[in-house]
Amino acid sequence: MKHIRRLIASSVMAASAIAPAHAAEKVVVYQAFQSIQYLPLYVALDQGIFAKHGLDVQKVTAGSGAQGVAAVIGGHADFSLQDPMTAVMANLKGASLLNVATIVAGAPVWMVAPENSPIKSIDDLKDQTIAVALPPSTSTYMLQRLLKDKGLSNVKLNTVQIGTELSPVSAGRAAAAVLYQPQVDQALASGYKIVHEFGKQYSGQYAFSTIDTLKSTIKNKPKMVQSFVAAIGEAEALMRASPETAIRIGQKEFPTLNETVVSNAVKRMISQNVYPPNPAISRLSFQNNLDLHLYIGNVKPGEVTYESAVDNSFAEKLNR
Repeated sequence: MKHIRRLIASSVMAASAIAPAHAAEKVVVYQAFQSIQYLPLYVALDQGIFAKHGLDVQKVTAGSGAQGVAAVIGGHADFSLQDPMTAVMANLKGASLLNVATIVAGAPVWMVAPENSPIKSIDDLKDQTIAVALPPSTSTYMLQRLLKDKGLSNVKLNTVQIGTELSPVSAGRAAAAVLYQPQVDQALASGYKIVHEFGKQYSGQYAFSTIDTLKSTIKNKPKMVQSFVAAIGEAEALMRASPETAIRIGQKEFPTLNETVVSNAVKRMISQNVYPPNPAISRLSFQNNLDLHLYIGNVKPGEVTYESAVDNSFAEKLNR
């Protein structure tokens, strides 16, 4: 009898050993582009943080913010990552989306000029030509609004494909360029200087890129949404605690870039709160983005509110 009991016990233990663990919940997130600005997402993936929170996350590159949002609306993705106003614009056309976590919380936009240029600040741009990305681009809209606020109506814009803004400067067709990362630190490594930091206008309070999802997903899968936001928050905290980890993952994700350029870009964005300390979307950061779109004319006054566009409850639970 003891022998039989031992056999049964051994069988149970063996069965337990080979039984599959509880399967992670599959989640799909569409990103607008593969971008160094989106590093918190890549850190969460690389470091197994999503898996730690019970999620099996697949990242898909959409090619644009609008395509990412469309994937969520169409049921092909659980989340998308892009400018939060892309989801807002979809809502104005009948969608039902909410932004639940921030990935890029400051304006990752800088103006650079050659080191020997007499341009030292925005006030020196009179009668100059500035190279910027073809609209629609937040960097271009920020520049246009800044020039208007400064009363610099005599500044010309040379619009080019995003990522090639330095070419007109190199060719002598523009005096300065407005750039995103990693082009900023590539320019600095090539003998340029920063003449304006748009992020400092907003003190790290600009909801540049966020995670959105359907209201129905929030209602039907709140635990999954909470786990996703918690993983993003853990990744953002890790980047602060261990910048070297963030740099290493950035270099891994962008192997064709100079390692020093990636290192400097990541350090700059951490120090200026482009990478946020947590995933909460503050009212001020959203309002700063909304104000720019009101200036452009994409939305009308009173048409969009923080409450209609943001569900901050998941991020807020992380601080309790």
